[in-house]
Amino acid sequence: MLTIPSIKFKKKVMASAVISLSLFLSFNVAANELVLTDAQYQSLGLQVAEAKQVAQYPTQRFPAEAMFHPKSIRTLSAPLSGKISRLNVVHGSVSKGQVIAEIESPELLMLQSQLLSASSDLKVVQNELERVKKLRRSGAASAKKLQQAQADVDKLYAEKMQQKKSLQLMGFSKKSIQKLLSSQKIQSSILHIVSPIDGQIFDLEFRLGERVSQNQPLFSLGETNPMLLNVKVPVALANSLKKGDQAKVSTLGLGVIEHIDPEVDAMTQTVDVHVEVDNRTHRIRPGQRFQVLFLMSQGGEHARTVYQVPLNSITQFEGETVVFIKEGKTIKPKMITVKNINNQQLYFSLKQPNTGTSNALNIFVKGSTAIKSAFEASQESDA
Repeated sequence: MLTIPSIKFKKKVMASAVISLSLFLSFNVAANELVLTDAQYQSLGLQVAEAKQVAQYPTQRFPAEAMFHPKSIRTLSAPLSGKISRLNVVHGSVSKGQVIAEIESPELLMLQSQLLSASSDLKVVQNELERVKKLRRSGAASAKKLQQAQADVDKLYAEKMQQKKSLQLMGFSKKSIQKLLSSQKIQSSILHIVSPIDGQIFDLEFRLGERVSQNQPLFSLGETNPMLLNVKVPVALANSLKKGDQAKVSTLGLGVIEHIDPEVDAMTQTVDVHVEVDNRTHRIRPGQRFQVLFLMSQGGEHARTVYQVPLNSITQFEGETVVFIKEGKTIKPKMITVKNINNQQLYFSLKQPNTGTSNALNIFVKGSTAIKSAFEASQESDA
């Protein structure tokens, strides 16, 4: 909950303000409006600045913890059974295409043999098809025989493509397949386990020399760019946020809300909000903590304009939170709704629209205490 700092008035300050005002006879108060002369402005040390209209205003800061994007976490399994013959990485970062481990697999030799067999059989039926085509042109072969020869070619071609695809899925490179077919000799029985992404390896579930079975989980990979920051925010704030809103992250810059969890933590009454941040420089590690504030937008046709002024502009007057505005030579208190206080800056909207002749909102950024004292002194004199 947002807390407005209390403003204490010492008796000496109050007395000084009243004495200063009593030196002038030209000030007057009517309907909560104060009119001061130029000399009174200078005597009280008042300063006015135009309030800055902002499209976004920051919330308070919340702790956040870095995590892998759930969509990017993947588990790699053994494509074939065999023995772990080499282990290049056990933890930490890996690059796309990097060989993490090697498996010596007799099944890989069998798949290569099946591809060579399918390739050899295909050549035979292709030659037979060419022979039948020549016979057909001379009338010595029937159309049915030509169709059968073509069907045999199509069947074995599909089998060959299937065998090639199976080898590729098992991690056999296209270059190795091409070499296998051109040399007609079985290649190595070593199967490379390659990282499909730039990321980080964790949950290693095997050791060097261990025998693994097909589809056995080996390790997990998490993509490190982008990263997510998990922020626990109160339900009321979560209801005001939406996917795509911006967030400012300490030391990192801007991020974007990627997900707002639909469930509420029953114990803390908070909602998990995921902020996506760029991590191309690899500065963010899972578990690392940051401070996040959200940049709220004032949307909607009837939304009030949000202003930004120095914090010392705010005060309490007649039981209301106000700022004092200057219209011509008149000073008026304006009731406000505080949006947030951040870095000694006050973000607020007016409870009632500005009725001044100018769109600009000129606010007293220095001397609010003296103005309040002037109002109170005038009310005492009227009494």
